Amino acid sequence: MCSLSKGKIATVIKSTSKNIFENLAFEEYLFRTHNVEKSGELLLIWSNQPCVVIGRHQNLWLEVNQKFTRKNNIEIARRHSGGGAVYHDLGNLNISLLTTHAQHCRPKNLKFISESINNRYRALKIEPNSRDDMELLPGNRKCSGTAARIAKGQAYHHLTLLVDANLENLKNALKSDLAERIETNATRSVRAKKVGFLREDDVNCEVEEVKETIIEAYKNLFTSTSTITENPAELIKSTPEIAKILEDLKSWQWIYGKSPKFVYDTKIHVKNGICEETGQRFEEF
Repeated sequence: MCSLSKGKIATVIKSTSKNIFENLAFEEYLFRTHNVEKSGELLLIWSNQPCVVIGRHQNLWLEVNQKFTRKNNIEIARRHSGGGAVYHDLGNLNISLLTTHAQHCRPKNLKFISESINNRYRALKIEPNSRDDMELLPGNRKCSGTAARIAKGQAYHHLTLLVDANLENLKNALKSDLAERIETNATRSVRAKKVGFLREDDVNCEVEEVKETIIEAYKNLFTSTSTITENPAELIKSTPEIAKILEDLKSWQWIYGKSPKFVYDTKIHVKNGICEETGQRFEEF
């Protein structure tokens, strides 16, 4: 376990956006521009409208049921961090913790988050596991998944937290109907045997209240903290760098074309999202 010694300064940022692309762009912008050594650590917290978010090195067709997502107006995004595919909706909290590389510590983060929720809601028992996910007990029901990004001496650890999520949408959106027909070395998601959400075990759990519980626990890790509410949509209008990140995140080349090379049904060879035999985009399946 990493040290839980008290830090000096930190900032909490609450995003008011419910758009996955805006929030991912804002997160990436903070990662690139916020100097943790000079300005302290960050907690960014937000929720999104229904969407599936795949890891940087994943194959979209392998991970996502696109027929289901299109039919149900569920967005698909690719993030900058690695790891597996996750489902977001307004019943889910997204938590991103920005630190120096040296201070990057997933177990520490999961410890303060799980303990703060367990202390607030006595009917809940959340425990981190060896994969740096969090599970509801009894039953080892996964309620949180983890991923990270490290570059240039800084790191962020971000995670989901299912408070009152739609598990039926989660299950269907993350079950590709093409998986058995794809050969690839892309990172594959590790499917949880069981999935749960906090409100299953305590009907008093509300997203906003859980958010504030986590924020207060985070503040207790530092001698001085400030809290900011930001609207990424407004920042994007005035900040060209965020606008460019957003443009890239929404591009076909990033969402689809970034998928590692694969073979579909042993006949069609696809590289950068393009069928090598025909030169056409591999998309409408």
